[in-house]
Amino acid sequence: MQEILTLCVRAIRPEAPEVATYFLESTDGQAVSYRAGQFLTLLFDFQGHEVRRSYSLSSAPGVDAELAITVKRIVNGEVSRYLFDHLHVGDTLRALPPSGRFVLDEETTGDLLLIAAGSGITPLFSILKSVLATQPSRPVILIYASRDDRNTIFLNEINALADRHPARLTVLYQRSAEGQRLNNQRLERLVLNHLRGPRAKQERLATRGYLCGPEEFMRMARITLLFMGFHADQIRREQFVIEAPPAPPVPTLSTPSRVTLLFREKTHILDVPAGEYLLTAALAAGIPLPYSCRGGRCSACAARCTAGRVAMRINDVLTARDLAEGWVLTCTGYAESEAVTLEV
Repeated sequence: MQEILTLCVRAIRPEAPEVATYFLESTDGQAVSYRAGQFLTLLFDFQGHEVRRSYSLSSAPGVDAELAITVKRIVNGEVSRYLFDHLHVGDTLRALPPSGRFVLDEETTGDLLLIAAGSGITPLFSILKSVLATQPSRPVILIYASRDDRNTIFLNEINALADRHPARLTVLYQRSAEGQRLNNQRLERLVLNHLRGPRAKQERLATRGYLCGPEEFMRMARITLLFMGFHADQIRREQFVIEAPPAPPVPTLSTPSRVTLLFREKTHILDVPAGEYLLTAALAAGIPLPYSCRGGRCSACAARCTAGRVAMRINDVLTARDLAEGWVLTCTGYAESEAVTLEV
């Protein structure tokens, strides 16, 4: 069941130029449940127009007392500019409960490879703190690309963690201002240097990689890891960029589909035109399904298909395992059968 959270800003801390962390607390005094690596979708009303933006949580459950998001100011970013220019301690924010699938697979225990660029460190910092606190024998390698020390978010905290866990945490900073721009050759060399020896191949197959940063950076990192022998299901990535919703697909059906939505403990029946996105149809019918990016990239709209078939125009977040379990993205998903049942 989805609900709207009201969060009070308890503190604001600058992290780097044009980057700040906002520490939040639920106004009802209840702890907010979340997993490391997830995000908050903030809700705003700008002149009668609803705007949603998702920001990764930089806090870690069970480690940090307060919920926290870390935000980079974007020159033309409507919401980030508002947060930096108008949000103060004591103000409140409306948000959907934390969501997202950029989280640890708790069934795996191999090495953890975190690769970040710029503000992409935010969800990885949450994951890093959580792993060090809850999985005492799991090795972690953090490769973090930034311009220089001044622009390295969480620099002091990361160094403190490395000092506290010298046998488990390896931190490799890459400074573009010092001629250390991270490219595929440098990344391959860094990874190989830490996965050597007679068990290197086995360790590589057990390693899980998490990527976050600009799209081109993540594409480079993913291709490099695949070229090195990593499997696609070993690699996860989180995207920050908001793009325009994709164009509707070419319908494969000639008639509407009967869609049954199980949402907020109620059953909704919709006749959805062929090729129409499921989220679009639900919102038009007044059913407030959760969403954020509307581009198949954040998973805030994820639902489980328990009957029928749903295809997705874009899916940049659900893994092969998620798909096998029936998860779909309603923002880019459309019915491919006469009847579909979704649990949200």
